[in-house]
Amino acid sequence: MFRFTAGFCAGFVVAACSLAAQAADLPSRTIEPSVPLPPAFTWTGFYVGAQAGSAQTRTELTAGAAIAGREAVGSLPSLDKNGAAAGLLAGYNHQIGQLVLGAEIDGSALITGKQRYTALTGDFITAHTNWVGSARLRVGYAFERFMVYATGGLALAAPKSTVTGTGYSYGAGDSTRVGWTLGAGAEYAITNNWITGLEYRYSQYQEDTYTYPVGVGGLGIVGFKQQLSTNQVVGRLLYKF
Repeated sequence: MFRFTAGFCAGFVVAACSLAAQAADLPSRTIEPSVPLPPAFTWTGFYVGAQAGSAQTRTELTAGAAIAGREAVGSLPSLDKNGAAAGLLAGYNHQIGQLVLGAEIDGSALITGKQRYTALTGDFITAHTNWVGSARLRVGYAFERFMVYATGGLALAAPKSTVTGTGYSYGAGDSTRVGWTLGAGAEYAITNNWITGLEYRYSQYQEDTYTYPVGVGGLGIVGFKQQLSTNQVVGRLLYKF
């Protein structure tokens, strides 16, 4: 009985040592620590920003009243003036899948200079627009960090026209005008907070009619209509909260 037990123990020890040796020869397995993934980008959120670029103002003058059967202001062209625009903006986006819905307000100062036309009466008609603004809706389609969108809504402008003749100057309109605007653009999120973009918009404002007295034979009223429109192409830099 004793011999059997001793032999069994010896065999068990040999087998155990063999298994230990084989386990020592196996390659070690290292568990890599899990790295948290950055959160997926979303366009949802409030943002503020600045914009700057080129602007064009177009003033279309239409002849009005006549004096002694002759138009006092006749054959009027469209007066185009190119310049620059710079301003601020703020808005909010809400993303649903790849669809992005938003609203935005903006205001820009225009540096386009004065437009000038000489009427048949010898008067000078000048037009100048100091600033423009808008309140718009936006509809976009997102490809992760890149988005294209269309925009449209209410437009505001502050045009001023002046008629200057010999010995007098008449302010023909110096008030805020309401209109509409439509445009499109594209934006790219550089980081989760900083966004850059490019936008084009066309805006047209309500027509206004002006009349003023002139000294043609001691009598007379001159009238004309003014229609203002603008084109803007601006680069945008936004910060999303």
